[in-house]
Amino acid sequence: MVQRNEIVKYLNEVFAEVSFPDYSYNGLQFEGSSTVKKIAAGVDGTNEFFAEAIKQGADFALVHHGLFWKGAEWTRLDRINQMLFKTLLSGNLNLFAMHLPLDAHPQFGNNAIIAKLLKAEVFAPFGGSRGNAVGVLARLKSPVSLAELNKRIEKEIGPIATQLDFGKKKVQTLGILSGGGWSSVNDPLVYDGEVDVILTGEIVHQAVASCRDRKINMISAGHYATEVFGARELGRHIAEKFGLGFTFIDLPTGL
Repeated sequence: MVQRNEIVKYLNEVFAEVSFPDYSYNGLQFEGSSTVKKIAAGVDGTNEFFAEAIKQGADFALVHHGLFWKGAEWTRLDRINQMLFKTLLSGNLNLFAMHLPLDAHPQFGNNAIIAKLLKAEVFAPFGGSRGNAVGVLARLKSPVSLAELNKRIEKEIGPIATQLDFGKKKVQTLGILSGGGWSSVNDPLVYDGEVDVILTGEIVHQAVASCRDRKINMISAGHYATEVFGARELGRHIAEKFGLGFTFIDLPTGL
């Protein structure tokens, strides 16, 4: 058992190195028990997730997508929001959310972990200005065919949802940006021809023309599937550091 504030303090220190503007209100979003015995990690802060975390005896929930978003602030406690609060209260469950910094973190970040799983070496930031890029630019040891890269992705992440083959047939440099990272097609590195393929979670209609014009490949492996890694790895790390119980609650969305 450890004090909640010790965990929150440590998490704030972990993410201090990747602190930049986000549209999530990151940090402790709901204050529950002052002491913690078990961590529950997951991608989405939903009522289903909270209920399962409580059922499994957790008192500290760590998620990638929390409840509070800038520009989409709660303006009333309607029946849906009351339901969420009642569930959190029923288990005295702390809720800690970390969005873009969890994508970007060099150790616990979704993108760094994906690069490692694909046996690619990270050598630069990707997706945004250099000061707040969330993704990573990573290089495979040698060029591989798109078919070979697809096999690696499907083995380590899951089924490919969408693929746009407008670029090289042999690829080596990957721009990795988990979740809804399709807009990284506008990164100057893509414009300059320094990226062979963009790997992200989801692709929307607007991405197609941009990828075709820039002659770049883009692969989506699912928003959820590309974002399980950070919360799971970080939650496990916190549990080991403080000697706590741990569970990862896997609730795929299919998207």
